[in-house]
Amino acid sequence: MNISDYHIRIANIDDIAIIAKHDTHISEVLIADKVTRGEIVVVYDGNKFIGWLRYGLFWDIVPFMNMLEILPEYQGKGLGRKLVEFWHSEMQAKGCTIVMTSTQQNENAQHFYNALGYVGVGGFVQSVGVVTGESYEVMMMKEL
Repeated sequence: MNISDYHIRIANIDDIAIIAKHDTHISEVLIADKVTRGEIVVVYDGNKFIGWLRYGLFWDIVPFMNMLEILPEYQGKGLGRKLVEFWHSEMQAKGCTIVMTSTQQNENAQHFYNALGYVGVGGFVQSVGVVTGESYEVMMMKEL
């Protein structure tokens, strides 16, 4: 299938259950709240759900991509890039001039984000809280 045959859009209430089935990092209640605020983008192959991008706001103003996931059988086809590019366009339409994300230093995702124009702007190791014992987290930013 050609990459242009995939459908990328802002999630709606009909997507909540399928997102919650795959996104085990936050509760279905939080997913529903983010869908209501338009903070999840989904990609489908026909009627088959194949991925999502979830974001929030850093400092309450900067769009911060918290999660980008493409189901394994669809990885390596350029869909992650298309999903992020769609999100960038949506953020520009809202008047945003920068976006952010983060990834662990030991993950290949940092190379993916670099190729999309993100640059490292700092980082940290979390020793207490939700995620502990992880590698150095690299904060990344991109000007739109």
